[in-house]
Amino acid sequence: MSLEVKHYPEDYRTVYNPIEVVVLETSSITRNYEGFSYLIDVYNGSVSTANLIGRLKVPPTGIGGFGRFDVSGITESYLSSYLGEINGSNLDSAIATTDTDVNIVLRYGWQHYNNGTYTISMNQTVTMPDTTTVSETTLITFNGSLPNYRRDLVNFYDWQDRGYYQKYIPTTITGFISPKKFLTNSPNYVVIPSDPRDIGFSDKSQKIKITDEGYIYAFYSTDINYVTYSVKLNNGNTFNRTFNISTIAAGTNIIAIPSGPATINAIDSSLLTGSITQPVISSDVVNYGVRLDNDNASPNEKSTTELFSFKIDTDCRYETRRLEFLNSLGGFDYYNFTKVSRHSEQIDRKFLKANPNNLNTSTGVIDYSISNREKIQYYTKSTSKMKLNSDWVDVDTFNWLLELIESPEVYLLDEYTTPTGTTEVRRIPIKNIQGNWEEKVSSTDNIFNLSIDLELSMDNYRQRF
Repeated sequence: MSLEVKHYPEDYRTVYNPIEVVVLETSSITRNYEGFSYLIDVYNGSVSTANLIGRLKVPPTGIGGFGRFDVSGITESYLSSYLGEINGSNLDSAIATTDTDVNIVLRYGWQHYNNGTYTISMNQTVTMPDTTTVSETTLITFNGSLPNYRRDLVNFYDWQDRGYYQKYIPTTITGFISPKKFLTNSPNYVVIPSDPRDIGFSDKSQKIKITDEGYIYAFYSTDINYVTYSVKLNNGNTFNRTFNISTIAAGTNIIAIPSGPATINAIDSSLLTGSITQPVISSDVVNYGVRLDNDNASPNEKSTTELFSFKIDTDCRYETRRLEFLNSLGGFDYYNFTKVSRHSEQIDRKFLKANPNNLNTSTGVIDYSISNREKIQYYTKSTSKMKLNSDWVDVDTFNWLLELIESPEVYLLDEYTTPTGTTEVRRIPIKNIQGNWEEKVSSTDNIFNLSIDLELSMDNYRQRF
């Protein structure tokens, strides 16, 4: 008798999708014992009593006698999101995120009640699908939540392809552009030049203000040594500005890289290579991009990711509303709504009916007056709401913005003047977003804009029960 693992997922599993393991006890006699069931112990990080986070038990399937487990329910309770620091200074060029992923260890066994005697056998050696034998298995899971279907965007079924996650693992490639992706589905518009030492940008790149904060997220690999910002000035000149990366702790799987101009300019200048100083994104920059590199030795730079590009937006006709939202790949994306926005308050009131106080207790005369109050307000609550409108966008950007509308975690990054007179950005949580989204197809649609209604997640009280 022995246990075999028939199905085992690859690393970097999205935790809000099924994470299933299938095992089989090869002895049919054992499987037919009374009360037979398969067991899996789930550990966080390493095997120890303190790290045991759950034991799963399933009966064998009616046909085949397999044990089918889904460990996503346990692991998702140990994951959350990571928000990068805003209004910071002397930041690292790459920050190890916390609580966005977990390395789990699985151990296998079974139990039964043959002849009325309880028997449990845990920590068994198992045979894997490739015929290797192990006493435990490991798996990296992260806080992604992929849709089952989303046309051209990555979906859960895409992720099942063997090695698909490798598209997102930074890997050294000699030359200017690597195909490895950041953890975002945001459209990325980069003009790939004929000479890899040149830098090309597109006017379709995501628009951003020079005062905006923000990060872009990526899987971490030891191939990454530098963060490089490629910059184009308003006079047409282009250049690269490269930061060393501080030591990333062992076991880190996801990193956050400054991508907003204000956040980039807050990176510790001592990490810059050469004699360059901050600010990297100066007022004469019109385009810039970020990529992760293994080697920055020109002219044969070795990149590990794509160059993700941005375009500085100088149009200040309307107040810009910048939203930060958790995307389906576990990182945060950003989008600026640059057209007319409206702020409103929804007010909820409660009243009680009271007898008018119009009896003269000395004379017994009733004084009827229009000033007497019969309904008294005893509860007042208001909720802030906004209506935002985007600029004209193309098909890819519009379809990507569904991730904003359905995101479970959204913030308004609001610029304001502090009591001391400085300008800072505050992160205001959003409770609910509704929008007029419907999928667009490039063959039938051209450009359009998105309107959304949002509700802030805090209430204002004038009176309470």
